[in-house]
Amino acid sequence: MKSRGEKWKLFLFAILVSLVLTLAACGDKEKSTTEASKSDDDVIELVVNSWFSSDADVPNNVWKPWKKYIEEKTEGRVEVTIHYNGALAASNEVLEGVKSGLFDVGDTIALYYEDSQLFPLTVGELPFAAGGDPDKAAEIMQEFSAEYLDEIWDGVVKVGVGSPPPNHAFSTKPIESLDYMKGKTARASTELEALFVKSMGGTPTQVSFEELYNSLDKGIIETFFTTQDVFAAMQLADVAPYFLEQPVKIAVGTALMNEDFFNSLPIDLQTLFTEDINPKWQELYKENAIKVMERNAEVVKMAEDAGGSMTKFSDKELLEFQRFAVPVWEQWVKNANKKGYPGDEMLERYIEISREHGVNLDFLKK
Repeated sequence: MKSRGEKWKLFLFAILVSLVLTLAACGDKEKSTTEASKSDDDVIELVVNSWFSSDADVPNNVWKPWKKYIEEKTEGRVEVTIHYNGALAASNEVLEGVKSGLFDVGDTIALYYEDSQLFPLTVGELPFAAGGDPDKAAEIMQEFSAEYLDEIWDGVVKVGVGSPPPNHAFSTKPIESLDYMKGKTARASTELEALFVKSMGGTPTQVSFEELYNSLDKGIIETFFTTQDVFAAMQLADVAPYFLEQPVKIAVGTALMNEDFFNSLPIDLQTLFTEDINPKWQELYKENAIKVMERNAEVVKMAEDAGGSMTKFSDKELLEFQRFAVPVWEQWVKNANKKGYPGDEMLERYIEISREHGVNLDFLKK
């Protein structure tokens, strides 16, 4: 048996151990509380990659106002740094850049990602989709893409979807008939666009965006598709002053956020981005298209001053013209099927949603 003294020593030792453990637990709790408070108080940097120059329409109408909006709404808890001119990633590298964490947010156009998870968005970029109306295009694509959320935004967070101003047909020679492109060389940036050019009797030619002016000036290409703001900014009226008033196609733009960045935000900021800040980007993107299109009259004047003119097809002519696009839509379905998507079903759904938004794709009717 242990002596009374030994029992007393064991009792004191037990009390001492208990006291030490209690103090340690309190210290850990205090440290944990301090770290949480520090995490909430720390300024979070959100890095944006823009492939436009700092003075272009999208930065001025979207990124800069969005930066201000974020910093105001978060009361300075989030600060935004914007890198312009594709400093961190080119337009066709944005998805990879966001996923890898090279930057936190970036925007791109779906046509650069036909062979990626963004493929479902490309249906909205087919010729004459949405009637060339950016508002309609955005509404239709937001509803359509919502049915493919897991596929499109796998590994990233959706910031928003929208459409820039539509593309028009421009030419070095007058656009006098539906077969104006027959026998002419035309810039084609994708396989589907090349198919569209061939369907109209033209010869698709690869020309970089940067070489567009020189290629027209040297006669390498004679016709092309672009937005009116690009036409004006690049002074293309000097070399191709003729264009078609009705839009030919429209792009689908989307902004993506790094998933780890979003998940690292405090819960209240995650909610703020989801319910307020990200929808604000979508709103600004829509407003940008409206602001740019308000300058369309300036484009007409530029073309006329350069000796060119604008052509407008009648409704009957336009429907015939749109039928040149049928092979392109059919090929998109085939591409979707090859990628494992239900192509026919997707197209039917897109047509249905378009109709619900007041856009009838009559040229696709057999």
